[in-house]
This record gives sequence, C-alpha cells and structure tokens, in this order.
Amino acid sequence: MSQQITERRGALALRDLLTEELRNDRWPVGSRLPTERELGARYGVARNTVRRALDALEAEGMIIRHVGRGTFRSAPAGGAPAVEEALSPADVVECRLMLEPEMIALAVARATQADIARMVDCLRGTDVAGNLAEFEQWDAALHDAFALATHNGAVIAMSRSLARVRERTDWGQLKARGNTAERRAALQEHHHAMVDAVRQRDKAEARRAMRTHILFVQGYMFGDDA
Repeated sequence: MSQQITERRGALALRDLLTEELRNDRWPVGSRLPTERELGARYGVARNTVRRALDALEAEGMIIRHVGRGTFRSAPAGGAPAVEEALSPADVVECRLMLEPEMIALAVARATQADIARMVDCLRGTDVAGNLAEFEQWDAALHDAFALATHNGAVIAMSRSLARVRERTDWGQLKARGNTAERRAALQEHHHAMVDAVRQRDKAEARRAMRTHILFVQGYMFGDDA
C-alpha cells in the first residue's frame, strides 16, 4: 500500500512537471513526446509512474496517445480566442482554400498507416451519420485527421483554430444549406476521393479533391453555386 501511495504521489509530481513543460512549449502542438522508457530515464521514475502521469495528461486533453505510434501534444482546449470570434465564415473558407490543399498534400507524404486508419474511421462516421450534427462532427474529425497526418505542429494549430469557427451558430446556419440528399452525396464523394488519394500517395489528386471540396462548400454556403 505504501508503495502504491508513493507511486501515486510520484505520478502527480511528474504530471505537474510535464504540464508545466507542455505549457512552455517544450513539445509543440502535434509533436511526439519521448517514449515512456525515455521519460522514466529522464526524470528518474518507474514506467508505471510515467504511465499514470500520461493517463492524467490524456484525461485533461493535453496529449493524445496512439497505439503503435506514440504520444503527441494536442492543441490547447478551451473557448475560442477573441480573434477567432471575429473571423467571418467567408474569411475562414477562403483561408481553408489556401491552407488545406497543401495540408493534404503534406499528409500524403507523411501519413502513417495509423493516420490513414483514423481517416477511414471518420469516413465511416460521415457515411452513417443520421443527422446534420453527427455529419458535421465526423466531417470536422476527418479534416482534423488530415491535419494530424502532416505531423506538423504549426499546420495542426492553424487548422484547429479555423475549425473552431465551425462551432459558432452563424457557421451552422450557413452549413445547413448543404443538408440536402444531393449535396450530402457530393460531399461524401469528395471525402472518399480525398482519403483514396492519401492511400494512393497521390499528391496532385489529393490537392484537386480538397480544392474541389472547399469550393463546393463555399458555393452552397454563400450562394455562389447556381
């Protein structure tokens, strides 16, 4: 029992230390942390202690752990900053049109099999979504999966900053214009094309499919698709 108490206290201390280092950007968003063995050696603690500390950090949303790939720094949680509140949906879509075709091209070059498996899971989610809210949730997760597959902390942070605008009411009202059977089918065709391009390691097709997708969304959100 005393050993368990010591391990628990050690894990809390390590969690606090790692929290401070994460907040000080020792590991940027999207970057991989050292292994449990390496962290144990660095801080002079047992792997069980490291595992407890990482469990706590994961529960707090500060890290993401992927089996077979490692532990990664996640984007900070919390409400959208004031600058994001001021962004118009039209501005965000224009920015996505510049960012995401190159983002997915980088994902083509760097995606692991685990990254592609995550994309496929999100794709299945959009396929079976029963309503607009579920579809939007999986749609956002799919684009986040493309960002994560770049393994570039700056890209992930920018993508997630833009994605937070999707949580606003004005975005939802505009995006609801796409909630028709025809438009949903078109969106899914785009999604499948993008994931297939990543699987095939085809940068040109990935860029084309992403650009087509965002232009389509821009069209129906802002009435330019006639």
